[in-house]
Amino acid sequence: MYKIFALLLLILVGSVVADVHKFKIRSSHIKRVGASLNHGTNSLDWCPQCISTFDDLIEVTLDIILQFGIMDTCGHLCDLVIEKTGSELLGLICTMSCDFLGLEEFAKLVQSADIDPIYYCETIKLCPINDNGDAKFKSFAILPPRAQTGSTIDVNMVFVTKNGTGTGEMIIMIQTVDKIPLASGFLLEAKQPGTYGERITIDTTADPDCDPTEKQCELWLEGTYNVTVMLCNGQCGSHHPHTAVYDIGRGSFTLYEE
Repeated sequence: MYKIFALLLLILVGSVVADVHKFKIRSSHIKRVGASLNHGTNSLDWCPQCISTFDDLIEVTLDIILQFGIMDTCGHLCDLVIEKTGSELLGLICTMSCDFLGLEEFAKLVQSADIDPIYYCETIKLCPINDNGDAKFKSFAILPPRAQTGSTIDVNMVFVTKNGTGTGEMIIMIQTVDKIPLASGFLLEAKQPGTYGERITIDTTADPDCDPTEKQCELWLEGTYNVTVMLCNGQCGSHHPHTAVYDIGRGSFTLYEE
C-alpha cells in the first residue's frame, strides 16, 4: 500500500515538470534526421522506451486512480495499465518501476520536486549513468548560410567523446526575427568513446495549419536567425544528479524573400 502511494506521489510531481519539458513536445519546424557517424553506440532498448513512455504512464496511472482508487499491489495497478492501454510494454515499465523503488527512494524523489524523465529512468536502473563522460563538438556547420524563405536549413554536427557519455539530451534553440521561440529536445543515448554525427533540419516554410488564435505562428521573416545546440548529460537545465552541459554549438543563417 505504501509503495503504491509513494509511486502516485512521484507521478504527480513528475507530471508538473513533464508538461514543461518533455521529448514529445517539439517544434514541427525542427526534425532530427539521424546520426551520420555512429561508432560504438551502446545497444540500449529499455532506456528510450522508459523515457518515451514516461508521460503515458503518468496519464494512464492517474486515470486509473480516479476511476478505481489506490490499488493494493503493484501487480494490480500495472495489470490495469495493460488493460486500459493494450500495451504489454507500458505494463512492464510500470511493474519494473513500481517494484524497484522503495519508500525511502520515493521520498527523496518527491522532495526534489522537479523530476524529469531521464533522471526517473536512471533511478530505476533502465538508463545508464556516466558522470565522467564528455562530448565536444569537432565541427558545427549550418548550410546553406543564406537561403530563400521556405528552404530547408541543415545543421550538421560532429562531436567526439573520450570517456563516453551518460544518458542525455540534445537541445536546439532558434532565435527568430519575430521573437517567437523555437526549440526541440532529443534523447542522446549513452555512448562509448568515439566520434558521432548528428543532422537536424529546419523547415522555414510557414505552417499552413497553425492557428494564430491558439498560438504564435512562426512566419519566417527576412533576416538573421541564431541557432544554439546544447549537448547535455541528463536533461539540459535539470538540477538532479548526473546532469551537466557537455558542449554548446552556435551558428546562424539568413533568410531572404524573392
